[in-house]
Amino acid sequence: MKKAFKGKSKALASVLVVCAMMALSACGGAAGTGTGGENKSGAGGSNAGGKNAEWAEKVGLNKTETVEELYEKAKQEGKVVVYSQSSRIKDVKASFEAKYPGIKVEAYNLTTNDIVEKTMREQGANVYNADVLFLKDAAGTVSTELLSKGYAHKYMPKDLTDKMIEPYKSKSPGLVPYVSLRAFYYNTEVYKEPPVKNWWDLTTPEWKGKVILEDPVQSADTMDDFLAVIQHADEMKAAYKEKFGKDIELNGTENAGYEFFKRLLKNDPILVKSSDEAVDAVGAKGQTKPPIAVSASSKQRDIAEKGLKIATTYDIKPRLSVVGPSYLYVANNAPNPNAAKLMIRWMAGEADGKGEGFKPFNVTGSWSARTDNGRSDQPPLDKIKVWDYDSEFFYNNYTKFREFWLKNQ
Repeated sequence: MKKAFKGKSKALASVLVVCAMMALSACGGAAGTGTGGENKSGAGGSNAGGKNAEWAEKVGLNKTETVEELYEKAKQEGKVVVYSQSSRIKDVKASFEAKYPGIKVEAYNLTTNDIVEKTMREQGANVYNADVLFLKDAAGTVSTELLSKGYAHKYMPKDLTDKMIEPYKSKSPGLVPYVSLRAFYYNTEVYKEPPVKNWWDLTTPEWKGKVILEDPVQSADTMDDFLAVIQHADEMKAAYKEKFGKDIELNGTENAGYEFFKRLLKNDPILVKSSDEAVDAVGAKGQTKPPIAVSASSKQRDIAEKGLKIATTYDIKPRLSVVGPSYLYVANNAPNPNAAKLMIRWMAGEADGKGEGFKPFNVTGSWSARTDNGRSDQPPLDKIKVWDYDSEFFYNNYTKFREFWLKNQ
């Protein structure tokens, strides 16, 4: 039986509601009418057809306007409502309101799963509250459900995307200010170098009851990471042989990815609700047998402030983690579309890359999607072995893996 700091009933209920909403929308929910392909205009625009695409074009989501033009229009709207996956939205609120007097920011800090659920529920009831959605793809749900059915629209002004690296410049389903990873954390008071070098280390007796994970049933980032492990079972098979010197023997599972998680769950991992819990538990001072954690790379920003004895390693076989892009979208029928565009530009660093709105996200453990405002104090993203994000695979395999996880824990 696994250990847990807190119960999982609320998390499970949340995901089941999201799945129900996905099923409803697939049958023709109120928010969407059609599907469109990748926008070729360069400035971006809607991913959905029908009336929702008409609205997106009407409010200029396919245009690149100046900040001055947008500010004049946004002042008439007076506010902007943001549903944000990150608590750092409070810092964005402060800098935005200082830069643009007359526009109030109403910000909600929610999990990605909760943003998806809230958006679909509200728009399904013809309630249009949000202007900006700031979230991950959540096992492909956002790109497959929110975008294709018109709950959200991409906005990709050319003066921003021209500064971005591929695939975020022209092949992205939405504007990506930065990407993050899952990192392996260890306690530096006890370990002078990383004590794990292979995903399979987490299944060994040495780490029984001492591996901290965010519950994938609740954490969209963790779920994406675990789905990448499943997708790349061939690499996990090779990593097993490299670790143990022999071929893997499956125990009622279909591949080395599922076998890994079966063995991991038998090793009593500690499931927590947040990255803060995971990092704080690993980095607490005075431990003799500290745990390790797989958690958000961006939590490195808290190490000095909290006085944690902790470090990360990016050198993990077969690969560290999946890449996790963060997206900025305009919600369908946003009441304040011009303020939404202005906010998205602000959070993405503006045309010159120096906008204050990006600073809260330009931290150790995050990698800018642009060429002009990245960090030099961490390995470049192209030097870290990571898996690409495959929204189609994740979306199609999410339910199967979730059921496997719940059955085996």
